[in-house]
Amino acid sequence: MRQIHLFSLLLIVFAATSLTARGGRKHDGTARPAAVTAEQFMRYTSGKGWQHVESHEVKANGDIDKRDYWKSHAGAKPELYAFSGDTVTTYVCGGAYPINGYRARRYAYNCRDNSLTAGGTEVFRVLSVSDTELKIVKYEAMRGDGKKIYVCSTYRPMTRQELDSCRAKHRYDLDTFNDLYPALPEQERLTAADFARYAVGFGWKCAEAHKMETPGRYDVADYFGGGGPGEADNYFIAADTLTRYTPAKGGQQGAKESMRYAYRANGFYVATGPSTGFHVLSVNDQEMRIVKQMPSADGSQPVSLYCVYRKMTDDELRQAAQDAS
Repeated sequence: MRQIHLFSLLLIVFAATSLTARGGRKHDGTARPAAVTAEQFMRYTSGKGWQHVESHEVKANGDIDKRDYWKSHAGAKPELYAFSGDTVTTYVCGGAYPINGYRARRYAYNCRDNSLTAGGTEVFRVLSVSDTELKIVKYEAMRGDGKKIYVCSTYRPMTRQELDSCRAKHRYDLDTFNDLYPALPEQERLTAADFARYAVGFGWKCAEAHKMETPGRYDVADYFGGGGPGEADNYFIAADTLTRYTPAKGGQQGAKESMRYAYRANGFYVATGPSTGFHVLSVNDQEMRIVKQMPSADGSQPVSLYCVYRKMTDDELRQAAQDAS
């Protein structure tokens, strides 16, 4: 069936929802989306967050599926909205990002077709809006056969507590997320021979450390707050023994601990005790990139870190041993 133009679809949807609202009175074919000016839209929405109530897929012939659209999409959630003046903040759960985040954009409202656009993309089209309800139609997804899925959704104003909770749950700015939380480097396929060739027989000094923020992503900021790599453990890797050097800090003497280890090539892991092993992402003649855990500052729970290590010079290795003696 040929797809119906969105504006025509909007008319049909409004007619269907109007019919329901009128308690079943026969539709005379003249219903149109409510005439909403930009000023009216801003007056009703500005300063409010909008909580999703229900959504229903709009079929190609204009019929509205009785089933709630999102209940049939396990794990997926509808976008939520908040408005402040001419800015719309969209709260997104998952999707292309491994987190719940938000995106704030200045919007433009076109009263000719009730469309709201932001960042050059249509966000939705308005069926009706009031102090207590916002009804919209928006493009939601593409079917496998290339046909677009449109959904009719109803929203209500959030309470202040709901809006605060929404902001707390969506704390990542999606416009800066990739810059502030880059993806980990790709995992190299390191055999036991590779690890022995590049890592064994050398000391390794932590050059930078970053807290793992989400799975596969790390905080670009220095975990140790610019205090230098001396805050992180350094290593000397022998054929079957790993020596960990804890640098001196806060007036306390450094420490040294040696332990047996095995390199598990099936998981690219240096296996030692329950809290001292680490996962190896890559290693070469100059540097080794790992993910490891260390105690948090308050000792409440381990912190997962992405660390870049470089080979120690002979003088640095002697100094690490001296500081720990």
